[in-house]
Amino acid sequence: MEKSKMNIGAVIALCGACIAFYIGAGFATMQEVMQYEASYGSQFWVVIFVAAAIYVYTNISFATNGNRLKLERGGDIYQHYSGKIIGTFFDYFSAFFCYMCFIVMCGGANSTATQQWGLPNGVGAIILTIAVVSTAFFGLDGILNALGKLGPVIIILILIVSTITAISGAPNFGANVAAVDQGVYPIKQVGGGNPIVSGLSYGGFVILWFAAFLSEIGAKNKLKEVNTGMILSTLFIFGAAAVCCFALIGHISETATADIPALILANKIHPVFAQAFAVIIFAGIYTTAVPLLWTGVGRIAKEGTSRYKLLTVVGGVIGLIAAWFLPYKDLVNVLYGLNGYLGFILVGFMIVYDVRTRMGSKAL
Repeated sequence: MEKSKMNIGAVIALCGACIAFYIGAGFATMQEVMQYEASYGSQFWVVIFVAAAIYVYTNISFATNGNRLKLERGGDIYQHYSGKIIGTFFDYFSAFFCYMCFIVMCGGANSTATQQWGLPNGVGAIILTIAVVSTAFFGLDGILNALGKLGPVIIILILIVSTITAISGAPNFGANVAAVDQGVYPIKQVGGGNPIVSGLSYGGFVILWFAAFLSEIGAKNKLKEVNTGMILSTLFIFGAAAVCCFALIGHISETATADIPALILANKIHPVFAQAFAVIIFAGIYTTAVPLLWTGVGRIAKEGTSRYKLLTVVGGVIGLIAAWFLPYKDLVNVLYGLNGYLGFILVGFMIVYDVRTRMGSKAL
């Protein structure tokens, strides 16, 4: 009986870790929400529904199979899903993609520091890289400790900003939705005008983030606690995304072209609050950047070794240099969009594998 009891503290910590991993530069700055969801106007809910369904299924599968197979390295899950050759490709590609997304995080930090504080190009990326590399040195346990505490705080503050500005923008919402639907504003968009394709891409790039991370967490923790924490995180993440869409569309004339739409909204509440919220955005970027760098380096170096620590530093430096020169909005659009489509292919292999092995019945 004792084994069946859940530790509420562990569930909250795991929920916080999932939230913190998900809410990186794209979500915290709301640039990701703008391109994937708000850009679809009256159909943004379709994107949210499709992405949320993929998020729940794939993460339950990762954690459950990681637990059942007792994986020592989360990336090994790919070979179980799709065989040695294709699995090896996904293993290496996802690690590379996670590292490329770390560069997106550096870009988000750089743009935030420049837009809100007027700091020179590169300073934001340098600050983020120092914090990320320092945390990644401590491995998965240190990452979970950092993420579990910051995740709930970040999502609550994002909800506060988006709720207040959604209310203030409510009188304009109807007209603004119609304008977005008609293509009045030049908004970068993922999915080529199809909200289902956008949702598939959104879910697809998240798969590549969470596969190794949740498979390894599932192997090292109680499965019920991991899955409960993950499902709880779904409500917060996608609930917040919906509120963000209302806020962004309510003020679309100003948010459509901004690098950091979240700061436009925060400044509408109060300039002093916007200064504080920029720090929160930085925290959101940090919480995702850490496991992304960990995943990328962990594929080619064993955690805790001198090689791992050296590559963590080198990878951090390369990421901040790239973010110095590449436009942030283009990084989000190209990297998240294209890689999301490839990531969704993995879902087909996952469904076949889970049906064949009866994942649910074997894991209980």
